[in-house]
Amino acid sequence: MLANGNKIFCIGFQKTGTSSVETALTALGLKVAPAYVGANRLLKRRPSEPRAALQALVLEKMKTHDAIQDAPANFFFEEFDQAYPGSKFIFTTRPVDSWLTSYRNFFRDTNSPLHAWMYGVETFSGNEDRFRDVYISQTNKILEHFAGRPQDLLTLDLQNGDGWYELVSFLGPDFLPDFPKVNTAKAKAD
Repeated sequence: MLANGNKIFCIGFQKTGTSSVETALTALGLKVAPAYVGANRLLKRRPSEPRAALQALVLEKMKTHDAIQDAPANFFFEEFDQAYPGSKFIFTTRPVDSWLTSYRNFFRDTNSPLHAWMYGVETFSGNEDRFRDVYISQTNKILEHFAGRPQDLLTLDLQNGDGWYELVSFLGPDFLPDFPKVNTAKAKAD
């Protein structure tokens, strides 16, 4: 767990590099949870307040993890910001047309209960404009919420070449693991 109690929230849409950021954070020694695990099962039970149920699911994971990534985290950034003041938010993004193509290629036309909740439609085909509108609207909400707070929000476009430098510069020393020290016992004996 992070010593300062802060958390890292990866609030990009799926297919924007969220898994790559998870891999990078894990390489830095952080414990990362995918936000979507358990979401479909929860939504199939048809909770009376699906938004509150999803939020509670993700916040529960944060009790035992340093970071959370992927959908539906991008719909709860305001609640996370309030629940964990001083935390870091990483918003992975890519051009909307590139995102739509990647989404279509990866998910095809299967739509999980989580995606149906996020986009308000049952299938991707025929609803591309709806997906585009949600992506753009949610992106604007995220950017407006963190306007003037560059210390709290990092926007990463991995497709455009962003990566380690931006991530490590943003996280700073509080989020980095201790530098490894090897052969220290031998050095003391010499």
